[in-house]
Amino acid sequence: MKILITIYRWVIALTIMTITGGVSLLLVLISFGVLRNFCVKHIIRHSSRFILRIMGFKSFYPKLNEFPTHQVLYTFNHNAEQDIFILTGLGLPNLRFILSEKTWIYIPLVISALAAGTRYIPQKKHAKRRLKFFVDTTRFLKRTNYSIAASSEGVHHHFHGIAPFNKGIYRMALEANIPIVPLYINVPEANNMNASKYANNGTIGIEILDEISTKDWTLENLDKHIDDVRKVFVKRFNQLNPDNKTQ
Repeated sequence: MKILITIYRWVIALTIMTITGGVSLLLVLISFGVLRNFCVKHIIRHSSRFILRIMGFKSFYPKLNEFPTHQVLYTFNHNAEQDIFILTGLGLPNLRFILSEKTWIYIPLVISALAAGTRYIPQKKHAKRRLKFFVDTTRFLKRTNYSIAASSEGVHHHFHGIAPFNKGIYRMALEANIPIVPLYINVPEANNMNASKYANNGTIGIEILDEISTKDWTLENLDKHIDDVRKVFVKRFNQLNPDNKTQ
């Protein structure tokens, strides 16, 4: 029975994502990108929240006016399958997500992601293309007022905790001279659909943590700065999971 419920959840999620993502992508294309923010805020945002509700999860989000209006790097923890719906459920305008090229195989996600203007990052095994991606994205940040959102943990084995952080997005923020805004995604272990397993119904969501300036950061001390950011996530995780603390 639990397997059937899990399959049902994913069939519903992928079907809705395909339909709403397809409509959004069409509107973006015929408007030459003018309607992208409209689609993100009024179609993808509501469809993502509806998907979570249909899948059995209540969700909570900060209000849009609580987010900074200036350009930032949003970074988040990522260890649950519901994360993509929580993040797109924010409906933030003038934002570009970074997704791994590994996700190209998920067609419904690709359709919705292209509508939102997502930028795809090559995996680490493609070192030259990955470096070019960071160079190009840094230039994009310098010449626009768009914010960027990316997981600090990158592609990794999902588990209930905070994985090690990658360096690339932080060097990009340093070179683009933009601050960092941590977004903590709270998915209790019992509600985590990791590896497509059955997850109990419950409440999941996202919260904004304090903005972190990069003005005094240096390339020489980048590893320490990254570790300090990770400690922010570890601290919040441990506050919410006192019986299952991470390091």
